[in-house]
Amino acid sequence: MTERRPDLDFLRVVAILLLHLYHSARFFNVDDPWHLKAPQLLPALTQPMEILHILRMPLLMLIAGAVAAYAVARRGVGGFAWDRTKRLLLPLVVGMLVIVPPQIYLERLDRGLYAGSYWSFWPSVFQFVPYPKGSLSWHHLWFVAYLFTYCLLALPLLAWLGRPSGKAFLSRAQAFLVRGWNLLWLVVPIFLIRILLRNHRETNDLIHDPKGFLFYGYLFLAGHLLARCPEVWERLVALRWSFLGLAAFLLAILLPDGEFPFPWEHLAVWLFSWSGLLAILGFARRNVRREGPLLRHAQSLAYPFYILHQTVILAVGYPLMKPAMNPWVRLGWVTLLSFLCTWALCEGLARVPWLRPLFGLGPRKRPRAPATPLPQPAEA
Repeated sequence: MTERRPDLDFLRVVAILLLHLYHSARFFNVDDPWHLKAPQLLPALTQPMEILHILRMPLLMLIAGAVAAYAVARRGVGGFAWDRTKRLLLPLVVGMLVIVPPQIYLERLDRGLYAGSYWSFWPSVFQFVPYPKGSLSWHHLWFVAYLFTYCLLALPLLAWLGRPSGKAFLSRAQAFLVRGWNLLWLVVPIFLIRILLRNHRETNDLIHDPKGFLFYGYLFLAGHLLARCPEVWERLVALRWSFLGLAAFLLAILLPDGEFPFPWEHLAVWLFSWSGLLAILGFARRNVRREGPLLRHAQSLAYPFYILHQTVILAVGYPLMKPAMNPWVRLGWVTLLSFLCTWALCEGLARVPWLRPLFGLGPRKRPRAPATPLPQPAEA
């Protein structure tokens, strides 16, 4: 539990890259109100976006819960709480004051609600009036706010899991989960949350969001439980093709147009999501066993990339919405240019010591000096 998991690092990098692609495509998605919209939309994106929507953020939260287990093992509960305060709360505050405001400015500029410069707009953030009436919001950083809240709320549970009674519970849970297809039973709380709270819109505002808060909170706990049960991962590897087949079967049923009567639609959608997530975890565990220098570098930049990416997408995409252009070409340019700009910004800020903590990065590790060879004993 004290070693890094390259499969989880790999999945986090992939999930954030998919998130970048998803947000780039939101310019063009039909029936999806976003901050800016392209002059020509692309209906062909609707189904791929719907599939990504029920996989990308649940995968990130599962990974966050699993990674929390390893962080607690390395630092203890108290050290974990302090580390998450530095790495989550500080970047969230910086993001709300510095990173997110350009998104609100561009939205209002595009809709004719503001006509001045950005520097005349930015002081309105410090009126601390929540968006949309004001200019203070966490926008895409809602995930960071929720994750920080879950980490704090889970502290008593994390402490209990380290005690004999908690370890006994984990032993029983592991013995249950490694039998047959019992991992699928973990979807039942998701069914209950999504069905019982189906009439509540997900607002991502933490306060008026019971469905989103409970859903992602459960995924955080589920990821933590999986990480605390090491034998479960070999079971995930063994069943990876079965979970993938189940997900593919459900997707084939769901893709044709039309809706199923309640509650079958909800059951099929979220069973597809959960079985797909289990398959993803199993394939990653089976195939990503080592962390090479490329993966190590990519995962080190994944968090600042997440913090910056949506602001860069909107800043790059705003001028690209004006000229006449094929919408697929426009989507390609928005995705490529915003990716390169975000990557370049991450590379730059990672090299500035005082910027690193503002984006959730620890102190930069210095390369180890080569070991001095010991003197050889003189020959007799």
